[in-house]
Amino acid sequence: MASEESNTQQTQQKQERALGTTTLPIARVKRLIKEDKEVSLINAEATFCVAYATELFMEYLVKEGFTRARKEKRKTVYYKDLASSVSEVEQFEFLEDVIPHTMTLKAALERRKDTLDEGAESSEPARKKSKLDKNTKKSNDNNGVEQEEEEEEDEDEDEQISEQDPQLS
Repeated sequence: MASEESNTQQTQQKQERALGTTTLPIARVKRLIKEDKEVSLINAEATFCVAYATELFMEYLVKEGFTRARKEKRKTVYYKDLASSVSEVEQFEFLEDVIPHTMTLKAALERRKDTLDEGAESSEPARKKSKLDKNTKKSNDNNGVEQEEEEEEDEDEDEQISEQDPQLS
């Protein structure tokens, strides 16, 4: 019964809002849009659409977070609820870098150490490879005619492939 009352209150709140209005201030949304250097002007209808789409997106994200909170018998939505909904709902996949799962300092330091160790291991072969590239480049400079012939053969192969499959070009 309590859930029915809250549902009717939510519907009344949505109906009370006048058509063509949003809960987000249009002027601020417009200012945020203009922060993009590529956008010089934006009309009122486009600003309204962005504001309303943002409202719908926020509503969906919070509902998913609230669902996680209810599973743990809570009424308060915590960061961990939003983070778990981001990692579990495919539509929020693009937010994984923005709203990651929290981790302890110890775990973060271990992850950083592992990443640095992997980076050090992979950079050593790269250094050796770059030295090899320099040596082969020097030898290729000596044999400029052979290099030009190989490049022409590669171009011919690329043309044949693009003729076979026009989607690749």
